[in-house]
Amino acid sequence: MKKLSFSVLFLVLLTFLPTAHASAQKIGVMFSESSEKYAKTTHPSGSFTSPNTGRVQTVYPKVDYSSTLDKELKAYHMYKQMGYDVEKVSESMLSDVNALTKFDAVVFPYTVMMNHQQRESLKAYIRAGGGAVFAFQAARNESAHFPQPGKPDVSPLIFHADSWIFEWDNLTEVFQSRFIDDVKLQNATVTAGNSTHPIVANAQAELGRKLAMTDTSYNWVEIIKPWQNKNNNIQPVLFFSKYDATDKSATMSADTYGAAHAIQYGKGRVVQIGYKIMDYIHVEADDNWEDHTKGLAFSDKKGNEDAKAFMKASLNWVKAPNQSNNKRQYNLSLYTDGLQAYVSPRGFVYRSTATVKNNGNVPARGTLKVEILNSSGKVVGTSHQRYLPGLAADATTNNADKRDVSKHHEKFEIYLKGLPAGVYTARTSFTEGRLDQKAVGFKFKTMAEVKTFHYAGGNTHARFSAVPMFRDVSQSGGAYYDIKNLHALGVVTGYNATTFAPTKTITRTQAATMVLRALGVSPSSNANLNVSDLQRGQYGYDVLATAAQYGIVSPQNGRINANAPMTRGDMAQALVNGFKLVGPTTRNFTDVPVTHQHYKAIQTLAALDITTGYQDSSFRPEQPVNRQNFSQFVNRTLYNQAK
Repeated sequence: MKKLSFSVLFLVLLTFLPTAHASAQKIGVMFSESSEKYAKTTHPSGSFTSPNTGRVQTVYPKVDYSSTLDKELKAYHMYKQMGYDVEKVSESMLSDVNALTKFDAVVFPYTVMMNHQQRESLKAYIRAGGGAVFAFQAARNESAHFPQPGKPDVSPLIFHADSWIFEWDNLTEVFQSRFIDDVKLQNATVTAGNSTHPIVANAQAELGRKLAMTDTSYNWVEIIKPWQNKNNNIQPVLFFSKYDATDKSATMSADTYGAAHAIQYGKGRVVQIGYKIMDYIHVEADDNWEDHTKGLAFSDKKGNEDAKAFMKASLNWVKAPNQSNNKRQYNLSLYTDGLQAYVSPRGFVYRSTATVKNNGNVPARGTLKVEILNSSGKVVGTSHQRYLPGLAADATTNNADKRDVSKHHEKFEIYLKGLPAGVYTARTSFTEGRLDQKAVGFKFKTMAEVKTFHYAGGNTHARFSAVPMFRDVSQSGGAYYDIKNLHALGVVTGYNATTFAPTKTITRTQAATMVLRALGVSPSSNANLNVSDLQRGQYGYDVLATAAQYGIVSPQNGRINANAPMTRGDMAQALVNGFKLVGPTTRNFTDVPVTHQHYKAIQTLAALDITTGYQDSSFRPEQPVNRQNFSQFVNRTLYNQAK
């Protein structure tokens, strides 16, 4: 009898003692002060008019929610009791990608409030290999526009997002999904269905049975739908299997939408949970519980052990070493057809239809613009433009709108009254970025198409022709499409009219010029540069002085070295500072020690897959860059940053 009692006691101790595997890695649990505060606020209904599109949206009243702090405390104590090394994550840490890299995974219990910088930091952390578990309502409200007392709550609109395609603003691409709706379900049960995902297999193995969680009340859930894109990596692992009633019968159907999804973004892994899973969980711990719940599960929720097993298996999956890389692919096609240019009763008119389509695995948004340039490169007439709040990374019509939301057609006409005879260029471009973003580095042209038309004057029709490519840039070369796109954008103009000199070393002045053009920044004659080797009025002064203001170039020992070769290290600085790139310092190059002046910039380029370095694990920061390589880096940067 004593022997049996000892054995039982030993087994019990084994069950609750921390395991070596669990405690070997650092886990963060987000404690969001703004989300905690937001849960307890109340606000009236109202309306909101988008400053970008003019669309009027209804703002529903905000009621007092149950405590977000208590959900955070539940997650924190639950994982500690499971044996994990857990630390609280603050809002300031969330804003710093390098502060996040100490964690193998971060758990977000109802972290509804985030600002743009925090979402960007979190996106970079996951992309570089971090893990995240989002337990309901993640990052859907804009904390920079926290609702004011007595005023309608516009924060759920992500303020300037303007489209459900961008429900999570700049974090949307991580979820690889379209937000469908907030739906109420009564007496709903969540199960794993027929899923064989490792998360489900491990959770059910620990339980020794099938997963099942039931909410007997009439409660909100989040409905999302993965983009139908072969390059995405997302799959549902739990489902809303049955329910008695719903307020959105036209939307909901049992076992159709995932209740939780397993996602791979870049080198990182994510679990997104669309129901209030923390309310199912019971945790006993002495702490300052806000609602005095003492960690109890809600009385209308059944499935405490199931929820715990799923949260544990989810954490283990996202923090596990991952060798694959589901790369971010920004890929737009842009073209015009039906071109006409002739003299009409209202004057010379240029007509066409522009089409922009998202072929990548990340959403896009920005401004489609058509402009006419004369032979001097000056814009003539009034340009046509249209802001597109969202182009989904969804190649099918199998989505909530029952139409292709990845493509936009725009018919337009531009009148050019009194246009003299000559040769003109029609440039159609797409500028990536929210319409309200004004700061340099947050909005820039990513794609363009150019066509030339010859107008002989009088009542003649113009003749169209393709813009010739540089004769020394081969289509078989690795930089052909980078140079072609930058040429169409007006970022590069060639070494002369017909050649590009791709293998010629690029100077610091030339490199700064390209970066400023890519950013849409004109050199300023008011910019100052305090160096000994270049004076105001000399060639390149305005360019380099302006570039220095944005950190694109820096003086070296009191000299700007305008005609010196641009090195790979200086290039990293130019791109990271100019485009405000964010990435963690997790890559080791043999020739870039932590003390190197460009260490962080080089690390950021590597984290974003803009550079991989050389096969010998070196970066060669002092090596000069030639014109074609610099073009490749600039174009990759344009494609790698959508904010």
